[in-house]
Amino acid sequence: MITNQVSMSRGLRIIWNGLLDILFPKTCLGCGREGTYICKDCEIFLSEADPMLGSPISPKILGEVGLPDIVSVWEYEGLMEKLILKIKYDGCYDIINDLVAKAFEKITLGLPQDTMITFVPMWGRKERRRGFNQAELIARAVGEKTGRPVAKLLEKIKDNRSQVGLSPQERAENVRGAFRVTPDDRISDILGMSDIPNIRNVLVVDDVYTTGATMGECIKVLKKAGAKNVWGFTLSRKMSIQNC
Repeated sequence: MITNQVSMSRGLRIIWNGLLDILFPKTCLGCGREGTYICKDCEIFLSEADPMLGSPISPKILGEVGLPDIVSVWEYEGLMEKLILKIKYDGCYDIINDLVAKAFEKITLGLPQDTMITFVPMWGRKERRRGFNQAELIARAVGEKTGRPVAKLLEKIKDNRSQVGLSPQERAENVRGAFRVTPDDRISDILGMSDIPNIRNVLVVDDVYTTGATMGECIKVLKKAGAKNVWGFTLSRKMSIQNC
């Protein structure tokens, strides 16, 4: 039943995206060329995250050397920033599939077989207003690429203020206690497991890594719930918190 619903959802999404492409043709956010949001010529302007900056490291093939705590593919600047903002505020979430496909040309996530993929949740009212959670859409695209199941393992229980303009210490305090493991019993059915603590490995997905406060809080909650290994994956990483 779940498989049929997922297949129907994908089919409707393909039809809907096809109609949108006809009515509102995609144009490159770098040069304006029609056909795609990131043309081949402008792709070179996506700056790969420097593995020497910050604590995360991002080798080309992660599975052979062990996963770092957080993997980010690009720097959150220039064209990448435009793409992320286009997804979040203009609802152009089909950009996500293009970005995830390009991300997996750069890296290979060597995830253990028993890994569950989840995502940073949004406050319910905010998600309903936006109509989607971009982190969930990225997670589902990563799940398709890696062949790992995706489930909502976390929920946001505190409508904390925006992180914009806050210092790293203020950001950490702002998200403290904002998340919990979801009590939804359907997760057990999806996993074929009796409870959350039986999840051995979890990959948490988000769009942008800034100071790590949000991702760190999610990882802490999952580990406290019993997950042995928890890693983070983001499409981009911002080294400065100004204007983020």
